[in-house]
Amino acid sequence: MSSEHFDRLLRLLELEREAEREEVRLELERLSPAEREALGRTAARLTLEDVEESSFGGNTLIFTRRPDDSDLSPFHAMDQGDSVRVNAPAGVEPRFFYATMERVEPYRARVSVDTALPEGLPPARWSLDLVGSEATYRRMRRAVTEISAAKGIWAAKLRDILYKEASPDEGEDRPLEPIDPALNEWQLSAVRSALRCGDVALIHGPPGTGKTRTLVEVIRQAVRRGDRVLATAPSNVAVDNLLERLLPDMDAGMRIVRLGHPARTLESLRRGNLRMQVLADPQYAQVSTLEGERQRLAKRLARSGRRGIPAEERSRALGELRWLEQESKRLELELGRKLIFSAQVVLTTHGGITRRWLPGDFDLVALDEASQATEPLSWLALLRGRKAVFAGDAMQLPPTLRSKEAAEELGVTLFDRLKRLLPSGMQTLLREQYRMHASLMEFPSREFYDGKLLAHESVRAHLACELPKVKKTELTSAALVFADTAGTGWEERFDELLQSRDNEGEAGLAVKIVDELLEAGLKPRQIGVLSPYVAQVRKLKSLLPQGVEIGTVDGFQGREKEAVVLSLVRSNDKGEVGFLSDTRRMNVAVTRAKRLLTVIGDSATLSCHPFYRRFLDHVALRGKHRSAYEW
Repeated sequence: MSSEHFDRLLRLLELEREAEREEVRLELERLSPAEREALGRTAARLTLEDVEESSFGGNTLIFTRRPDDSDLSPFHAMDQGDSVRVNAPAGVEPRFFYATMERVEPYRARVSVDTALPEGLPPARWSLDLVGSEATYRRMRRAVTEISAAKGIWAAKLRDILYKEASPDEGEDRPLEPIDPALNEWQLSAVRSALRCGDVALIHGPPGTGKTRTLVEVIRQAVRRGDRVLATAPSNVAVDNLLERLLPDMDAGMRIVRLGHPARTLESLRRGNLRMQVLADPQYAQVSTLEGERQRLAKRLARSGRRGIPAEERSRALGELRWLEQESKRLELELGRKLIFSAQVVLTTHGGITRRWLPGDFDLVALDEASQATEPLSWLALLRGRKAVFAGDAMQLPPTLRSKEAAEELGVTLFDRLKRLLPSGMQTLLREQYRMHASLMEFPSREFYDGKLLAHESVRAHLACELPKVKKTELTSAALVFADTAGTGWEERFDELLQSRDNEGEAGLAVKIVDELLEAGLKPRQIGVLSPYVAQVRKLKSLLPQGVEIGTVDGFQGREKEAVVLSLVRSNDKGEVGFLSDTRRMNVAVTRAKRLLTVIGDSATLSCHPFYRRFLDHVALRGKHRSAYEW
């Protein structure tokens, strides 16, 4: 049965990759060059600085652009391994060809091309279009194939546990001396369970309950016991959250390395990044010397041109150039591996795990945001360990997938499957939350967590009007407000360009509510404005002042603000709520606010769905139901 499952996973991965390619193709057709550049999908106005013979066949194109007043570099959303379409200037054939990003710097990029190129390429007016990365898909396919056939390793036992062909080791309790003295009883119970279990444990972390804080305690305790830990998550933001909490341990002597490009790490955290540690290592001087020699030789060859040096001498110089580059890369790789091998904790995204950088095994794999990682992505990390702790929340948003067909199965994560299989002693629900006013917590607690959540006394009754220098108004003295647009005629609109929906009337009301909050004394950074729809977010960004954070519900998972304004957009005669029917999205949406949540929506449309009908009933009991006309 397991082999059939993994064969099916491989087919679904291919469906998902094809769906991504199709999405990219449609995006290139719909968006203007300026729009694509702002999104990081295009790097335009590039200069072709040089064309080199690649050490692994084909050619390497070196593109540059001079720094300008833009806040973002031309390659700000591109990374090594990304697939790009290279668009040539007018008059060059072929007009475009596909390539792979080999090395990316803020204003310089090396692009590897396998196809033959014409002689005499002009230097100006080139551009690159991002078309997605094959690297992660290749790694996932390799991981699925590997786990399907695996024998004699811990990951094979976990696979068998999933098919009830093996039983998980429950382990034995050992004395626990907390490193973090502020952990509550449920967090400590989760840590004990994670350390006791011999194979696998789950930490269920509803919003605001300190899931990542608890997982960090597990990591610290494991290191104290002499274990080597691989800490992973599906996104760079989630990995940085782990790193931020572990930096005090690093400063106190714990050996921690964060893999990935430094540009994808917050500046305040970059000292934990492998690249920055490599550059700071005394042995890096050898690499710098080789790189300096390579650059001087490359410049001499470029100045002399093809006719300035005899063919034999040029061939010899090109050989030396290749050797210098290869030797420089080899020494840098060795230095990086030395730092990784000596690290007690290695942090990375699932997709960043490769045998090249992580050839060894780990005593513990700690997976944060495990409910957002597909099964193939999770196996990338699990194949490297001897035990795993999953931390996540199956009641929040699942992995983001493009193919509807693939999502039916790829949307079911290992966290979901283990939740149904593991005994209660291997799973812990964190119950006390430290974010929301009690009236904000009660509805999601009842709907998603069997009413088990508790509000810590420090947040149970806190309100926006209690913030420093904030005036008490009808809005700031409430915790939960529903601004009802029923009867206004503000209907939703479908945006063909973005293939999304917006609602101009709701956007205008959101502006008024934000203005009222700012007038009352809230600072822009304390306010978040959210919508499930990309088109509505774009409209809101064009209307709201700078400093107020605006984003999609999906993009805001794991975040919080003192006050949140949520625009639900849907308003139609048919009572259709679209993808709002995935109520996990609403769970994320209504749990981002700490003191005040204002939901803008059409009660006539929303009440056609039982979940939103219950939400409106909750507002009637514990919040304020106001008409949009009041603004």
